[in-house]
Amino acid sequence: MASQFRRFAAALMSSSALALSGAALAQEAASPDAPVYLEADHLEDMAGGGYLATGNVRVRQEGRTLMADELEYHPELDRVIARGHVVITGQTPYPQYADEVELDSALASGVALGFASMLEGNGRIAAASAIRDADESLTLRQAYYTACELCEDGEGEPTWRLRAREVRQDAEEQMIYYRDARFEFMGVPVLYTPAFSHADPSSERRSGFLFPKVGVSSRLGFVYQQPYLWSISPSQDLVIAPRYMSNVNPLLYGEYRKRFWSGFVDFEGSVTNEAEIDSDGNRFGDEEWRWHVFGGGRFRIAEDWRWGFGVQRIHDSEDDLYLRRYDFSEMLKDYGQPIEALSRQLVSQLYVENRTEDRYASIIAAGYQSVRANVDDDTLPVIAPQLSLRQVFTAPPGWGRVNLDADATVLTRSEGVDYTRASTAVDWRTRWIGPAGIVVEPFALGRIDYYELGDIPTTGAATTSESFSRELGLVGTEISWPFFRGGDTVDVIIEPVVSFIAATDDPEGNRLINEDSLTLDLDESLLFEPVRASGYDLWEEGQRANYGVRATAFFGDNGYARGFVGRSERLDGNAVFSPTSGLFENASDYVVSGEVDWGAFAIEMTTRLDTEDFDINTLQLNASYRTDRFGVAIGYLDSSDEAALSTRGPQRELRTDLSWQLNDEWSLVNRATLDLDAETTRRSETGFLYQDECSQFEILYQREDIGIADLGPSESIQFRITLFTLGSLDPDS
Repeated sequence: MASQFRRFAAALMSSSALALSGAALAQEAASPDAPVYLEADHLEDMAGGGYLATGNVRVRQEGRTLMADELEYHPELDRVIARGHVVITGQTPYPQYADEVELDSALASGVALGFASMLEGNGRIAAASAIRDADESLTLRQAYYTACELCEDGEGEPTWRLRAREVRQDAEEQMIYYRDARFEFMGVPVLYTPAFSHADPSSERRSGFLFPKVGVSSRLGFVYQQPYLWSISPSQDLVIAPRYMSNVNPLLYGEYRKRFWSGFVDFEGSVTNEAEIDSDGNRFGDEEWRWHVFGGGRFRIAEDWRWGFGVQRIHDSEDDLYLRRYDFSEMLKDYGQPIEALSRQLVSQLYVENRTEDRYASIIAAGYQSVRANVDDDTLPVIAPQLSLRQVFTAPPGWGRVNLDADATVLTRSEGVDYTRASTAVDWRTRWIGPAGIVVEPFALGRIDYYELGDIPTTGAATTSESFSRELGLVGTEISWPFFRGGDTVDVIIEPVVSFIAATDDPEGNRLINEDSLTLDLDESLLFEPVRASGYDLWEEGQRANYGVRATAFFGDNGYARGFVGRSERLDGNAVFSPTSGLFENASDYVVSGEVDWGAFAIEMTTRLDTEDFDINTLQLNASYRTDRFGVAIGYLDSSDEAALSTRGPQRELRTDLSWQLNDEWSLVNRATLDLDAETTRRSETGFLYQDECSQFEILYQREDIGIADLGPSESIQFRITLFTLGSLDPDS
């Protein structure tokens, strides 16, 4: 009987290959000589030959287990039958279920009735019958697929499922074919097709159609974009996505990706032939070819060396709003490139980098293109090249570290001043901890800069050029003294901090053109930096003192609060930063920052207060409160420094993000960005979000007014649908 049951069990174990999974089909049947373990409440002979096992039947062989209410083995018919709550485990990563399984003893074909199984990604498949052919192809009758949980009592419908009269998995072609397929949402059929096919999930990538992107807007009208994936090879693919828009001419969008053994390239682009359009879809101007290309790549040259590039270009017409008109992002994807463009500016770059634990070196060439109105691209610089080197040396024990820096930058313009600078610097810093926990950090820096400036305008149309050098240096120290006090409920750390810096004068400051230190955002970390300029061109001369105090408290299980206040005093020397920097006066603005994290509530704030009347010059505030049912996040930005009013006017912005859980699945969402100075809403989204274990659905009304006259405000209704394991329909993706 043991040999008969080995054969009998091996046939049963192979039934798990009935799952709609290439991994299951790849499994081989159990060896007929492997030991078989059978457990059952009763085992008896059947009339006419054969055996019957009943009651809590369990068969195990080589890691595979079959459980059923009863098993029959008919040697004269070469048939094995399992009935009642059949569960098979060990053949695939997930259990498989059936009401009844019948196989021939040759293991070549079989039938499962009332078949169901889990698949990868939490998918679930069920069929009235599953038939495995001798060539290992699989046919499911009256089948459906879903990633949703099914009701235990059989009542109700999953959020979505894909049903078909017949599903056939062709093992040789590695394809899955459907007949009379329909997609059901909330139990209601919404899509039907008499036949379609796609690649087996276990096969290599195949070409085929992807989820479409659908939207409606006042500017573009009804939008339908149908992507097609062309799998060129295992390491490269191309997505071709024609976009139909009812208000304007069609557009062709594409993405190309390729992976190499040493790196990758990734490109996206679009092209259309159309006039300019306003927020209502009205055309003006002449039709012409309009396009954009974004992309990048990175390659490893050796262990510590790599090279890469980034591309951001639009067509050369004066339509700077092309990207925004067609809802493309102006931001370049992060490919690891060293230069990040400013707002509404595109950058193309080529670079080589060397990174080790104690060295960084790079060579960069870059060009810019503006997408702002009234900006002449001929005035933007071309970097050709920029060379940087930083080498870190460890000093003798107790003496910290020494940095050697070298940097050279060449900027050329079609219109404007050409700029060349070469700099070399050595800086040293260490940390000593003295009695009573006083921390002393002395530092020193020495630097030599060489400049060549060309095409400097003089009287009339004449230009001139000049070259000069300067030697700069500073010394200083930072001292802090943290005090700790523990308590039963609150632990507190108070840390006064003070630093003193003496810097040489800048003999050539009035001859320089500031190219690399245009912005400065004074905050807690920058306040104590020996060199506070973001680049090389500006130099703070003279003596200055910086001081402040930090306070940190820990309370409760995870409660946390932190605050800081400090400022800077210029004891000697002239101001080099702009009036909006907070460092223009001899006594700087007060820098105040703080954060609190207390369970569901969190707040973070940074501000600069005027040193004379404590007016707010800048303020950035973010606060949030979250519970299981309700969430709100508020962000406030105020940069209405009086010194900036004459140049760019006040700027006060409020951002809100509200979510309210109506029940277990439905939420109300509202997001808005308000321009408080213009008294208008720049962007708002209001709608409903549905989310369960297998899907997410958003329907949003969106309004956008970014304040660009030629573009104007636009309104749209956005549908974002994500079916877990299948894909998503998202107009923004």
